[in-house]
Amino acid sequence: MWNSTGCPGVYHTMLRVPLFLICSFAALAQPSPRPDPLDSVNQTFWQARNSGRFEEAAAVREQARALLARAPVNSPRFAGWVQQVAQLYQSSSLNGQARAILQEALARAGTLGDSHPSRIAMLDALGEAWRQDGNLLKAVGYLEQAAAAQAAAPAGAPPGAVAVAQPLMGRVMVSGERTVRFGTGGAVYVGSAIDAYIRLADLYQQLGRPDAVAAIAVKIRTLGSNDEAALARFYEQHGPLEEAAAIYRKVAEQSADAPAKANGWQSLANFYARQEQYPDAIAAIQQAILAAQSTDKNGMGSQVPWMRQNLAGYLHQAGQLDQADQIYQQLLQESRGGPQENQMLTMYAQYLANSQRAAQGESLLKDYLAGHPNLDPQQKTNALFQLANVVRGTGDSQRAEEYQKAAQALQPHPTPPPTGQILIAEELRKAQTAASQHRLDDAYGLALRAIDAAPQAADRQQADWLVPQIANLLAVNKEPAKAEHLFQRQFALAQNLSADNMQPLIAVTQNYARFLMNQPDRLGEVPAAIEQYRRVLAEANGPDSASLAEPLRMKLDFERSHSLWERADASARELLELQESLSGNTSDPYFGDLQTAARVYEAAGDSVRALALLRKAVTIADLLATPNNDWRRSTTRMDVAYALARLGQFDEAETLGGEAVALGRTPRPPRPSLAQQLEQIRRMKQAAATARANRVDQ
Repeated sequence: MWNSTGCPGVYHTMLRVPLFLICSFAALAQPSPRPDPLDSVNQTFWQARNSGRFEEAAAVREQARALLARAPVNSPRFAGWVQQVAQLYQSSSLNGQARAILQEALARAGTLGDSHPSRIAMLDALGEAWRQDGNLLKAVGYLEQAAAAQAAAPAGAPPGAVAVAQPLMGRVMVSGERTVRFGTGGAVYVGSAIDAYIRLADLYQQLGRPDAVAAIAVKIRTLGSNDEAALARFYEQHGPLEEAAAIYRKVAEQSADAPAKANGWQSLANFYARQEQYPDAIAAIQQAILAAQSTDKNGMGSQVPWMRQNLAGYLHQAGQLDQADQIYQQLLQESRGGPQENQMLTMYAQYLANSQRAAQGESLLKDYLAGHPNLDPQQKTNALFQLANVVRGTGDSQRAEEYQKAAQALQPHPTPPPTGQILIAEELRKAQTAASQHRLDDAYGLALRAIDAAPQAADRQQADWLVPQIANLLAVNKEPAKAEHLFQRQFALAQNLSADNMQPLIAVTQNYARFLMNQPDRLGEVPAAIEQYRRVLAEANGPDSASLAEPLRMKLDFERSHSLWERADASARELLELQESLSGNTSDPYFGDLQTAARVYEAAGDSVRALALLRKAVTIADLLATPNNDWRRSTTRMDVAYALARLGQFDEAETLGGEAVALGRTPRPPRPSLAQQLEQIRRMKQAAATARANRVDQ
């Protein structure tokens, strides 16, 4: 049992909440059917936050953390308690502290043994938390430890070894050869551990480590005999694609159960469609339809119309419009007068619009509405919205807007807020409208009133989004002092809220820096504003957070737009160094920032340095490529080809441009832009040759 003495701290004067939590958690140490008292903690936290009692909400959060430190680590509910307390911090945009809670829990769970489910749960949660943050090196470190612990865990561990109320940091926890998925009420769902390895392989792919992906593939193949669907998903993501297709086909052909057979063929059809292999997708979905029509089990008969609709879509993509039309006409005939008529007809209208027959789709819907004057409001609304979509596709935005307004008029009016509830969104929208109509004093007054009401407003986050927009409109209309005052009031509001939630302060510091970047007479204040934004992010997310790259990108963008090339050079190098420390120098995030740095050097006229970075981008693109995402291999080569052409190195430029076009051709037809770019390089080469010949003649 926990020690149930009081917990002194900063908020020690708020005795009622700590005493309740102490008693509740002490009770948790004993077998009891009582509901998890952390539900009450969460309720208390949200009640305090929604009532504008921000310091009280922070106190509840801190006391919950203190009491978690007393929780019995050997309890099967330990991971759930950790998760709930960590999520209190996540909800407050205090992600650094949320990870610290997980780290503290990991240290405690380590005393239970390397392969204890609670330890594995903490490793998995930390890995996912760092992945969401963007620090991929830390993420892969924790997920590798989790995978190693899982491999060493005894097979056949009893389900429910870890019971939590919601998914840890939004993910699953895997133990041994069993993936434990957490649902509400502590329910545990067990599946294959192959999911854990697939996630690790995905992370290796993001890091540009194809060799590590290949090593993981060996483990996945070993486990895959028990989970062929997951194995097929792995092959589809990482290749070879032929293996994915073979597994989907095997499941479809060997299933004795008709619903399983139908689902197998449908999975194969979806796979082929994702690869744009439409003839194969057509053949597979036809087999799925036959299997589904052969049974009434699991409601398969009701799925047949939607399978046939998919078949029509594949036929359309394959250019077989007549056959696709026939299927849709049959579906319409069969659904006429039934509950699916409305949905089937609107889908057919969209199909007609997608096949360059928007006028026909519009007539179909208009005739349907005219012939069914007694449609219920929802069906009529659906038809009108679809009419708006079809007409908008023709470029007639005015008529599309008319149909959309008619549809919106039929929708039920929103439920009025509860008596006494404060809302500010409408006030802020009125302020926006006033500013756009040059009623600047009205806009300013409305915005100030909304900011004053925001602490108690149920929709106070609207202030984070709309006040900066109103301030920018005021500045554009020659009212910079009013705009500045709005921002300062927004800063004061965000500071007041920051005891409970850092997100408003993050938002206003970011928006203020961008606001200053658009004020020509205040450019000297921009670096300090960006630094303030960086400090707030570090406070919320920790010093190792990948979010700290964003202020550097903002700084680099500012320096580039004002031709501060020496500063931009330093910022570009700093950004690449930071990203390398977070995710290595072959990763997807590093790749993006490398291209940003190359554009900076190009804009500064340093083509040689830009070319070096562009060549490096080609190497990284090759490492990051997957069967379904290799477009960067062609675009990076074309970028290098253009850079070489600008430097007069036309032979290599033409060779690389040809490679880009060839890569863009598989498995799909080449994009026209690539061929056009190659032709442009050839014209540049010819023009240079002509210029040289003219100089010789002279």
